[in-house]
Amino acid sequence: MNAGVEDLKERSRRLYEEVFGRGNYRAADEILAADAVSHGPGVPPQHGTEQIKQQAARLRTAFPDLRTTLEDQFGSGDRVVSRWRADGTHTGPLNLPTGAVEGTGNRVAFEEIRIDRYAGGMIVESWFIPDRMSLWQQLGLFPAPPVPASRT
Repeated sequence: MNAGVEDLKERSRRLYEEVFGRGNYRAADEILAADAVSHGPGVPPQHGTEQIKQQAARLRTAFPDLRTTLEDQFGSGDRVVSRWRADGTHTGPLNLPTGAVEGTGNRVAFEEIRIDRYAGGMIVESWFIPDRMSLWQQLGLFPAPPVPASRT
């Protein structure tokens, strides 16, 4: 498959709208190569499509009404960069490395920046930076920073 940049951007959009936003986990196999490598902060590289399906299921369990919105996207050559926003209500458990965080009822919003590299029309490698701190603050795991006093 010799896809143009616009086709690749559409595939990256589908990843979040279908897999994360709608829970269509099978779509991950249509978008990512079976041996795709995913690089995230603080974790070793992950291989294959199962890890992204598990991440989407983890988020959709914690936030059953999860919605995703593409905020910015551009592509060049074999790369697509996307900035996504997700929001939802934390009603289910969110499994973190430190243990499960039971539903709080809080409405939350968080973002992620992701770079996808394509070969043969499939994502073969990705780098992502999720805004975990904002999410954790909204769940009450970390205090929010103080609001600066206005200068008058």
